[in-house]
Amino acid sequence: MKKTFRFLLYSFAFASVLACSDKDNSDPEPGAGTGKYVMMTSVDDFGAGYLTVYNGLPTGTVQNTNSKSLQIANAFGFRTFGKWIFNRSNAAGDEGLQKFSANADGGLKDEGFIAGATQFLIVNETTGFYLDETRGTLKLQKFNPTTMLRTGEIDLASLKKAGVAYQAIGKHTLAAKEGKLYAGISYGTTAAQGYGDDLYDYVEFAVIDMATDKLEKTIKYDGLKGIGWGSSGNKMWSTGDDGALYLYSTGLTSGFKNPSVIRIKKGETDFDRTWKFSTDAIKPGNSIVTGLVKGGKFYFELASEPLKVDFSTLTSPIFDYYVYDFATAQSTKISGMPLHEYAYGNEQAILEIDGKVYLRVSNTSQKTRGYYVVEGTTATKVFDVSFDGTIQGFAKLAD
Repeated sequence: MKKTFRFLLYSFAFASVLACSDKDNSDPEPGAGTGKYVMMTSVDDFGAGYLTVYNGLPTGTVQNTNSKSLQIANAFGFRTFGKWIFNRSNAAGDEGLQKFSANADGGLKDEGFIAGATQFLIVNETTGFYLDETRGTLKLQKFNPTTMLRTGEIDLASLKKAGVAYQAIGKHTLAAKEGKLYAGISYGTTAAQGYGDDLYDYVEFAVIDMATDKLEKTIKYDGLKGIGWGSSGNKMWSTGDDGALYLYSTGLTSGFKNPSVIRIKKGETDFDRTWKFSTDAIKPGNSIVTGLVKGGKFYFELASEPLKVDFSTLTSPIFDYYVYDFATAQSTKISGMPLHEYAYGNEQAILEIDGKVYLRVSNTSQKTRGYYVVEGTTATKVFDVSFDGTIQGFAKLAD
């Protein structure tokens, strides 16, 4: 049975009809430098799309498809690990964890599929975790990313809270740092099943030692509702070059009030309660779903006007990119690029490639879809993609 992913409090119905595109019969286009890059595009904001491999970094104007592109039923962001690509459904649209690799000729190879997997984490070539609610909402499944075979599970039934109708571990967030697995705990309702139904005014994580698969403790952070939103390729957390784990409280469940970033510092296993970044002081009524910490700076996305609580303005080109300086606690808008639409499930809307920061722009009204590179607080265009649709992700693959 084909499934689509829930995103915004059931307010959006995702398109699952395979639509026509401007796909051509050309060979993969060469780009600048070496290496392979992969891009996911969709015909509409949600629904069907393509995965396309490029030889070298695209420059100028490129097509979103070529003769080797793979058509997929659900294009809602992807993740990479080394030379592998991971999607939240297979090409036919069945829910699960799909692994691809890039062939030498620019095509994509099916490397395995785990049916039923939802949120997931790749730790290394042989260790990964995922949630499969059919096996239990209080269990985390283990798998080998090389073979794509399930290898066991971690039973966390001891964390069951009495009186809670729906409880799941790892639904929205699975992250790892320094040998520990951090799994977000959702407390919600049977009807919404963890999407926008947070019962408590705090976030809670299970901390698991990955060497022994044993639960060490749980940690709480008061005053926030929800970390992440586990319906897409966007994991909504990142590891900074300072070694800290940064976690995004999106604002999607609070009427866009107090969207925040909190962290667990390098060498620590509990939240750093001396530091929190919120966009409320800059522009109220916002959301944080993407970011990057590099060189003492935090790069993030910010709406130029308050977001409407019915989510209707998330599809409007009203978003800018900003950079926050940890040393001065000042935020500066990055210039040189047009306004763009919300990142949604895009794991790579803000990404680092070969030491440089790249930013995605998707602006349907201006027919601008591409990536810019940042120098200081100014960005310059690297490439445009010529098609009518949305860029759902872009990344460089390891050799």
